[in-house]
Amino acid sequence: MRIKFGFTLIELLVVIAIISILAGIILPSLSKAGKFSRRIYCLNNLRQLYFGFVMYVSDYDNYCPSAALLPSINKDNPPISEVLYPYVKSKNVFKCPSDREGYFEREGSSYEYNQRLNGRKIDRGKTFSFMGSTRIWVMYDYKDFHGKGIRNFVYLDGHVTHEPIAQVDD
Repeated sequence: MRIKFGFTLIELLVVIAIISILAGIILPSLSKAGKFSRRIYCLNNLRQLYFGFVMYVSDYDNYCPSAALLPSINKDNPPISEVLYPYVKSKNVFKCPSDREGYFEREGSSYEYNQRLNGRKIDRGKTFSFMGSTRIWVMYDYKDFHGKGIRNFVYLDGHVTHEPIAQVDD
């Protein structure tokens, strides 16, 4: 009697088919997990920048920093990355991991600073009482890096969020 060793070609093809089906099910969820982790990393960067912003405001008698909206175009004010760098001590905090368009390289930051805060004094909400500190953003993504029409924000009260932006029709 002869003993059979190994697998037949059909058995190997069935196993390969099952593995490819499972990979097809798992890979999209891994992709979503990667996008989610980059979004969370970006939110953490904004939170760190907010802490730097608060330290700056504290050091300058409650006055907000003056920084350029687009430093590559507006040379009158320094980029927000130069203003806050002494407080955050890392250039990497200014880079969103989903910034594939080169804003970090071109502007020094992947995040836009609110120009309405330029040089304004924060006096416990009196200056901004018409909106409240929960709806005044300090910084947010230059572009919708995290999905169409969605950006990460950090607000004047310190909370960070991932939300849609208002769309303007031309």
